[in-house]
Amino acid sequence: MKHYMLVIVVAMGLSFPVLAADQQPETSQPETSQPNTSQPAYQPSLADIMVATQLRHFKLWYAGEVANWGLADYELTQIRATIREARRLYPNLPKADMTSMMAPTDEVRRAIGSKDSTEFAKAYNRLTVECNTCHQAAGLGFITIREPRLSPLETSPFSDESFFPK
Repeated sequence: MKHYMLVIVVAMGLSFPVLAADQQPETSQPETSQPNTSQPAYQPSLADIMVATQLRHFKLWYAGEVANWGLADYELTQIRATIREARRLYPNLPKADMTSMMAPTDEVRRAIGSKDSTEFAKAYNRLTVECNTCHQAAGLGFITIREPRLSPLETSPFSDESFFPK
């Protein structure tokens, strides 16, 4: 009997037309070929840019630790692009003037190019010091960056990513 009732309920459900997918909510805007220019373009906050940079800093360190020079070069390129982007988005904000960061990134780039782990560690340390110098100058000295203590394999943010070169 229960089986029979279930079949009837399913059959009734299937007999009703489904119109929900064809209906748009009353508040939806009609589609146009022109983008909506009334909303300003998204601009990340400087804090969000710096969080992304901190994650890249972490990955750069670990790539150097495991001698994955391709990944190290990629992360360094991303850090440099982020520095340029912060300067472009916030030209009148002293906190965004990271001009002094470029020299240490050049040193890191040279160490990556020569695949020299010792020079990489020294250059990475200079880059980290420059991060903290910039934070001090911006009045944000309470944000202190350091060389990571654990590999990403032992922490949650990157536990799903392999860092070892192929």
